[in-house]
Amino acid sequence: MQIKDCELDKVLVCKDDDFVIDVSKKLKKSHQKFVVVTKKNVVIGIISLTDINDRLVSEGKNAKTTMAKQIMTTPILTKDIQEPLTQLYIEMIKSNIFSCPVTKNKKLVGAINLKEVLIKLPKIKNGKSC
Repeated sequence: MQIKDCELDKVLVCKDDDFVIDVSKKLKKSHQKFVVVTKKNVVIGIISLTDINDRLVSEGKNAKTTMAKQIMTTPILTKDIQEPLTQLYIEMIKSNIFSCPVTKNKKLVGAINLKEVLIKLPKIKNGKSC
């Protein structure tokens, strides 16, 4: 089974030079927990609510003057839509991540969450699919 066989989530996107105040407003309005950061339509990082807290608020930085690229997490795990689901599962568990941006021909098409992976992942028993 490949990632393309799964249901992908819509993804919020911001540019690397967007100000964090605007990123925060996007997150609040959409009730999302992260935004994918792009530069020239290529995924370069991610900003989670935790990143905003740990790298902006707790350090006393100004959200109106701090850019996304200054607080984003990079590099991040991204996967092509054609890749095997089992490999994605292993990497998500090893990296302790719950959502992964998905690309097709290097363009962002959505994200897959760990719950979807677990639902779609074939159950293996004694080396055979159940």
